[in-house]
Amino acid sequence: MTRPWHRLVNPSRAELEVAQAQFGLHPLILGDLGEHRQQPKFETFGDHLYLSIWDVDRGGVESATTDVDLALIWNGDVLLLIQRGDIDEIRDLDALLAGPGPVLVDSPITAAYRVLDAIVHDFVELAAQVEGDLDELEADVFDNRVHEDYQRIYRLRRRIGRIDRAATGLSEALRAARQEFEAATADRPKLRPYFHHLELDATGVAELSANEHASLDALVSSHESNVATRQNQDMRTISAYAALLAIPTVIGGLYGMNFKNLPLLRWEYGWVAVGVSIIVLDVVAYIVFRRRGWLGGAAENNGGEE
Repeated sequence: MTRPWHRLVNPSRAELEVAQAQFGLHPLILGDLGEHRQQPKFETFGDHLYLSIWDVDRGGVESATTDVDLALIWNGDVLLLIQRGDIDEIRDLDALLAGPGPVLVDSPITAAYRVLDAIVHDFVELAAQVEGDLDELEADVFDNRVHEDYQRIYRLRRRIGRIDRAATGLSEALRAARQEFEAATADRPKLRPYFHHLELDATGVAELSANEHASLDALVSSHESNVATRQNQDMRTISAYAALLAIPTVIGGLYGMNFKNLPLLRWEYGWVAVGVSIIVLDVVAYIVFRRRGWLGGAAENNGGEE
C-alpha cells in the first residue's frame, strides 16, 4: 500500500515550488511555508487543510525547546508534512507513522492524527515534568534553610513560557480545526472520539501551562521578597556589629581627651572599671540585638518580626 504521507525536512524554495506543483498547493500556503516561525494556526484553502504548529524537542525537561515548525497539509489523497528547525531536534515522523500506534495509518486523516497525538502526548509529559520542578522550587522558596537559585528560576520560567506559548497555539489551532476533523471523519465515526480526546488533552496542557506560568510569577515575587528580607537582615546585622564596636570607640575617645576631671581618671584601677563597663555595655547590647534577631537569635528563627 502506498503510504498516505509525504515528508519534507528544511525544504528549499525550489523544493517548495515542486511540492506546490505536485500537490496543487494554494500560493498563500507556499508564502507561509517560505516564512520562518509562523504562529500556530489552522486554515482551509479549497480542498486542502493547513495546520501550522510548533513541535517540541523531547531531549528532556532541561533541554526542551519548541523551535521546530511543523506544517500539516492534507486533503483526501495525501498528507504533506513540512518540518523546519535544527536537524537534531526534528522528530522522525516517517518512523512514527510506519510504526505501531493507536490507529492504523491508512489515510491522510489517520496519519495526521498519529502525528498530532505524538506531539500532544509529549507536551503532556513535558508539562507534568515542569509541574514537578515547580513543586520542588516552591518548597525551596518557602524553606528558610534553603537559598533558592535565581538561575534555576530563570531557566524554569523560560521553559514554562515556551511550553505555554506552544501549547496554547496548538490548542487554539485544534479547536479551529474541529469542524474539519468532524467532516473528515464523517465516514469513520470510530475515529472521531480520538480527535475529540486530542483536543481535550491539548486544551488541558494549555491550561496547565498557563497555571504554571501564574504560579511561577507568584514564586518569583516570593523569591524577590526573600532576597529583600535577607538584605534587610544583613543590614541589621551590620548595624548591630557597628553598634557593638561603637561603644568602646566612644568611651575610648572620651577618655582620650585632655581633660583632668573625667570620672575614674585619677584612680589607680580606673582603667579596670572603664574596661569592665565597656564589656558589660557590649554584652547587654549583644543580648538585646540577639533577642531581636539582628544577630541570628530567636526573632530571626520566628521570621524576624522586629
